[in-house]
Amino acid sequence: MSQPGMGAMLHYLGGGSPKNPEEYYGRKIADAVFKDSEIKLVFDDGVGIRILDSAQSCCEERYMTCDDNIKDLIGNTLTAIETKEGPETNDGYGEVHEVVFLIIKAGHEEISVATHNEHNGYYGGFGISLDEIK
Repeated sequence: MSQPGMGAMLHYLGGGSPKNPEEYYGRKIADAVFKDSEIKLVFDDGVGIRILDSAQSCCEERYMTCDDNIKDLIGNTLTAIETKEGPETNDGYGEVHEVVFLIIKAGHEEISVATHNEHNGYYGGFGISLDEIK
């Protein structure tokens, strides 16, 4: 992975994600939405969480893509939220494209969301954040 950019460094210096995903393991998913580079999960107890890359600092382009059907998670119990480093490409002119996979497991279902960061070599890294929503 490229050197972390200012947004990614601030994310980690600030303690990382506001919430630990493990706090939500064992809860049944009542709704799941992927929209505008955010994942929202609502549990049957009414609590919801939002997952996004919050490390935007300047000139990089950050976005998420998903080919899986996030609705497949509904009705299943959340068991894991993990990240896995993906490929990094460099076009030879300083432009870098990094990918981290965000994997959400619930019951026998698993979805993979690709988190992308395209930058000029100075804004590397990711700041995957999970916070609670009302």
